[in-house]
Amino acid sequence: MTPPAPGGRRLVVLGDMLELGAGGPAEHAGLADALLAANVDQVFTAGPLSRHLYDALPENLRGGHAGESAALAATVAAAVKPGDIVLVKGSAGSRMAAVVSALLALPKENAGSRHAV
Repeated sequence: MTPPAPGGRRLVVLGDMLELGAGGPAEHAGLADALLAANVDQVFTAGPLSRHLYDALPENLRGGHAGESAALAATVAAAVKPGDIVLVKGSAGSRMAAVVSALLALPKENAGSRHAV
């Protein structure tokens, strides 16, 4: 795992995983334990399935939630500070490219480190 720069944080932005079928809500909520174990500092979620994860997280890890990635992009971009590591993940159908585009548009001095999957 890539460590953040000194003073930086681990931010995770997750969109819906659309391929999970009927177990989708529980599978999304179940990610909360893995994020805690990974020492993530803040989690942002996009989509109705990811809302289950957001609700399962402790309040101090909740960075923000929106019904779709385009509505979340500005919130994520505003939260990023120099030194942060950002992971963005979601099914192609969750259109997380909107978040990645917002991060890539940040001025270099404000952008932190960026990792997009």
